[in-house]
Order: sequence, then C-alpha cells, then structure tokens
Amino acid sequence: MDVTQEFHPGPQSALTPERRSDEHDLIEETARSFVERDVLPRMEALEAGDVGALKALYRKAGELGLIGVDLPEAYGGLELDPLSSLLVAETLGETAGFGVSINIHSGVALHPILYFGDESQRASYLPQLAVSEVIASYALTEPDAGSDAIHGKTSARRDEARGCYVLSGQKQWISNARVVSVYVVFAQLADRGMTAFVVDRDRQGVSVGKEEHKVGIHASPTASLILDDVEVPESALLGAPGHGHRIALSVLNLARHKMALYALGQARRAIRIAAAYAKERRQFGVPIASFGMIREKLGYMAARYFVARSAAYRAAGELAPGKKRALDLALRSDLEPEEKVRGVSSALSSCIAACSLNKVLATEVQAFIIDEAVQIHGGYGYMEDYEIARMYRDARITRIFEGTNEINRLAVVRDLLHARAREASACSSGGSSSPSPAASLSLAAHLPGSRLRSTLEGAEQALRAMRVGFDAVVEAALACEGARLIDQQAIVRRLADAKMWLYAFESSLVRVALAADARGPARDLGAEFAAVAWADAVRYGFTPLLEAARHVGVKLDGLEYPDEIGQLQAIAEYVLDRVR
Repeated sequence: MDVTQEFHPGPQSALTPERRSDEHDLIEETARSFVERDVLPRMEALEAGDVGALKALYRKAGELGLIGVDLPEAYGGLELDPLSSLLVAETLGETAGFGVSINIHSGVALHPILYFGDESQRASYLPQLAVSEVIASYALTEPDAGSDAIHGKTSARRDEARGCYVLSGQKQWISNARVVSVYVVFAQLADRGMTAFVVDRDRQGVSVGKEEHKVGIHASPTASLILDDVEVPESALLGAPGHGHRIALSVLNLARHKMALYALGQARRAIRIAAAYAKERRQFGVPIASFGMIREKLGYMAARYFVARSAAYRAAGELAPGKKRALDLALRSDLEPEEKVRGVSSALSSCIAACSLNKVLATEVQAFIIDEAVQIHGGYGYMEDYEIARMYRDARITRIFEGTNEINRLAVVRDLLHARAREASACSSGGSSSPSPAASLSLAAHLPGSRLRSTLEGAEQALRAMRVGFDAVVEAALACEGARLIDQQAIVRRLADAKMWLYAFESSLVRVALAADARGPARDLGAEFAAVAWADAVRYGFTPLLEAARHVGVKLDGLEYPDEIGQLQAIAEYVLDRVR
C-alpha cells in the first residue's frame, strides 16, 4: 500500500499556536512548571552526570503525563491532540541537554515500538515507557556509519537450533545509553538486510562504553553500545525481517520535526533571557535595552522565532493524518508484517520535505538567536556562570544530529523531485494535485482595510512571484541535469533554501491571517511580523534562488520588500514589555 501526502489543509484548517483552548493552556503550564521548578534548578547536577537526578526527573515527567502526551490511553498515554504535544515538546526543549535526553526516550525510542511493534511488544513496553519505569534509547549510528547509517555493520544472524537471533557490533553516540533498560537496535540480518530489534539491557553480551566528553548537552548522557554475541528471542524482532531501513527512516522523519520543536524551545528561552538582561544591564547610565542596535537584535530574534514556529506548527497539522493512519494500520491484526511495515512507514513519511526543512530552519534560527543573545550579554555571555553560555554550547549539536542540515537539505529536494514525478503521473492518468494553503485564496481578502491587509497583500504578491520563480528554476535545472540534479549539491542547497523559506513565509502569512480573533503576537503585531518575514524570505530564500537561476539560465526579476526598521523596533518593544 502506498500513502503519499494526502492532506493539504486550507487556510482555515492550518494548525497555529493560537488555536488553543484553556485545556491547552493548562497542559503547557504543567510542562512549564516542571521545567522551571524541577529541571532547571537541577541543571548543575544533570550537567555533572548525576544519573539519580536524571531518573528522578524522568519519573516526575512520567507522573505528569508529559512523556505520553499523544500516546494512546490503552498504553498508558493521555492521547491528547497534536497542539498539546507541540506545546509540551517546545517547553521541554527549554531544558537543553535534559530535553535532548527525554526527546530521544519519548520519540525515536518509543515510536518504533508504537508503530512497528506487535501487540505483545506494545503492551509489554509502552506503559512502562510512558511513566518512565523503563527508559529507552535508539541505537542506529555506528563508528563508520553516521549520515549513511543505513549501511551499518552491526550484524544479526538467525540461530535455528536455539530459536533466537544473535547480534554483534558496536553502536556509537547513543543518547541515554548508560541509563536505559531497553534499546531499539538496527542490525544487518544475514541475507535479509537491515532489521530492527528490541534489546533489553540485561541480556548477556550487552555492555556500554565510557561516557563521551561532548562540547555541550552534558545533561544528556552519551556512550557507545557494545553487542557481543547477544542472544535475543524471536519476539524481539520489530516489524519484519529486512525492513529495518523503513522503520529507521520513517521514525527519523518524525524525530526531525520534533527536533525543530526542541530548537524552538531553546530559542524562546534565549529571547527571554536576552531581553531580561538587556533591561537590567546598564551602560553609559542607561539600560542597554534602550540602544537601537540591541533592539534591532531582539526584533530579528523574535521575528525569526515567529516564522520558524509558524512553519513547525503548520507541519504538525500536515503530519497528523499520516500519523493517525500509521497508528490505525499498526493496530490492525489482519495484515502480514511486511505489508504492515510498508503501509505504516509510508504513512509516517508523508511529509518528508516539511519535516526536513523545519529541522533545518528551526535549528539555524536557534543558532542565530542564541548567538545574538550571547552578544547582548557581552563578555558575560562567554562566562560559564551565565545560562546563555551553556545554551551556546548546547545549541551547536542540533544542526548535526537527526541528520545533518546538509543531509536534510538533500532530503527536501529529493522529496520535491519525487512529488513532481508523482504529480506528473497523476496528471497523465487524470488525477490532480492539491494546492498549498495560500496558493489559490487571498489570505487578506476577509480583512478590513488596514495596514495589516495592505502588508499581507504585498507579501502574498511576493510569495506568488517566489513560487513562480521557484518552479521555473526547478524545471530548468531538471532540463539541464535530469535525474543527476540531486547530485549537483550546490544547486540543491539553493533550491532547498528557497523551498524552506517559501514554506516558512507562507506559514507565517497564514498564521497572521488567522489570528484576528486570537490572542498573542500574531494578532498584536501581525503586520510587523508579516513584513519582517517578507524581508527575510527575500533575503534568505529568493536570493539563493536568483543564484541558482543564473546558473541554469533562467532570468528572474528581483523582489522588493518593505522598510523593516520601524517594524523591528515595534517587535522589540513588544518583547521587552512582556519580559519581567
């Protein structure tokens, strides 16, 4: 069975942070209270490797329901809606290394069992994972297989006489390796290919290497996993033999989106810390928050966070139908294992480009925001006594793991090319593709005459021009390179950046257009955020497209964008007013 991206929400259906109820406020406040009262005061102990403190926090998170927010109730979860899951994930992201650790446990380690395990495996492991009686990890990377993890050398062989599998090899940089009780391990099964297994830590032959000395995320333990002729029962196999690559890649697709939320949590905290410091720090007799360049920094920080957050929440809405279909298939008992794995992995992979581009955008926005926050702190930002210094160290890894940002840029364009091929096939057979949220309907049409309406109208015009230009460049690049285009990485990088900013720009405009009756920055400063998003989309999305266009012989006219100096000052004032 094949499940492609079959859900394209219109403007009125797009998921935004403003689509929230009192219940959403409550779940977010629960997560925030946990972060501020329980986790952050213990960061020194966590950074020092205090395993007891780490496990205690896991148990507390489990008791509060923060690990199983969107896990089915039948397996110990709360089974809440996608927005609740987003709010929790972003808030937990503020805890830096601890956020990485719990993200692994509740994401890439839990999801293979939920979506690809049989009923016995789900019933055995998931309730314990939901409350952190058991902590789990995901073992894919190897010393010689990082970005190319699918071709790892860890082996599995079937022992017919003893009715088990025997695993041997070494996994590298495994988050939570020394604190977990169960690993999801990927190994090459003789004559079948990559296969996934659930391996309990107490199995003979399982050992863990020394703790890695990382630059950052010290609160997230990392070590190698060594498998020395480890015997696991037949019941340990996940999915179907030879289908581990489908499990690994589809679960990583979800993990990339979740990584975007983690990065956004870090970015949001950095903005609050920087704004509070700017109000307190005095130079030349006045708070540095009164200086124009400091305000401009805060304006850009908040505006880019707004754009990246808009894109991540929209993507979650697009992911939701695929995740629901995947779970429905996973729970069926009438499907053969191979058929089930194919269907579930296809459903979970329905938004590859959106997940990859969100991971890239959010982590690069995170890097920009935290770097600027350090700059606002001046010399103090480089001192380990200040939280922002730790955040600076912790932020660097997010552009590397869950697929480097270079690998994810390749994934964006590869998925784009596959989608174009599918659309061409559908058109030739009488089918049609669905429009994107802002493709055929004016977002500003329902608004009364105002500065917001005029800004949105100008931004939409720029968006349409970018989209037309993008299609023209892709067509020309395909005409020049054909199937070899994906190997022309300099062009691919520029196309990926253009696609990323098209998606993010459109997401921001949709969010602003829907916020008239909401509360928060999308309503209060809609025109300002739309204007800066417009300017950034031209700077970081259209400019690379112009470079690619010149290379493939396409003539594109430049795009103008509005004056943003006043807009940035207004955004900075808004941020400073709300930080205490």
